[in-house]
Amino acid sequence: MKINSNKNKGVLALIGLAFMYASFGFFTRYLSISFGFFQQLYLRIFAGLIIGFLIFGKSFDFLKLKKITAKEWLLLVFRAGAYYLLGAALFNKAVLLTKISTVAFIGSLPMTAVLGFLILKEKVTKEKIFYIVLSFIGVVTISINSFSDFSFGQGEILALMSCIFASLSIVFRKYQTKLLNNVEITQIQLFFAFIFILIVSLLTQEGLPINNWNGSVFLIILLSGLANVLMIFFTNYGFEHVKTSIASNILTLEMFFAVLIGLAFYLEIPSLKETLGGILILFSVIQMNKLE
Repeated sequence: MKINSNKNKGVLALIGLAFMYASFGFFTRYLSISFGFFQQLYLRIFAGLIIGFLIFGKSFDFLKLKKITAKEWLLLVFRAGAYYLLGAALFNKAVLLTKISTVAFIGSLPMTAVLGFLILKEKVTKEKIFYIVLSFIGVVTISINSFSDFSFGQGEILALMSCIFASLSIVFRKYQTKLLNNVEITQIQLFFAFIFILIVSLLTQEGLPINNWNGSVFLIILLSGLANVLMIFFTNYGFEHVKTSIASNILTLEMFFAVLIGLAFYLEIPSLKETLGGILILFSVIQMNKLE
């Protein structure tokens, strides 16, 4: 009974994780009204960093910092830059230019599998290649503005680039040693990401986020920071108690939640081609997971 109970809780955790992923588009749009592009990003990361230490502080061993090698530090810095400075920033820009559901569809691409083939030299099969090609056909279907001149939407292209950089950071997790746990890795990455994006914000002359504060803005920043922290917990718990292939399929619910959020808050209804492209990506991801 306990095993089934943990599995059910793991499924619920993964559903929560899918919702957290989908919610970031809403946070980005809401805070973009009050703050500059990079300002709202580093405020959310800083909130996540603080809340993370408050909730998971006991899991962070500061003594380990002395044991981290130069190679490990370089890897942490690289992953933080790839995931947040490039991946998250491009994601934020994408949801400001196109539908939240569209960004979620493209973000569901099996890009980690592609990079796994190229970087980690993982086994390639004809079936995997077929489903990856099919998923990219889905992206093209979503992204193309005109079939006559094959022009693509800027937001869709940025969403694809965001997916590539975020997946690159995830793939390079394989090269890290077992010295640090997931909480320690995440908190260190959030720290570097905060520093990087703060510097970029100042270099682009956004200034400091002194104005436009109110109760609702402060609440949204806290919620977005909490969402970052919950991702750690949901990921660890969900993948611990649910098989990876099943867990990955559950995470495709992000598309469903993204459609609901876009519809509820912004009256965004996916077009026929976006729906078709999303179905192709969804089908490809599920079949890829079955192969695993």
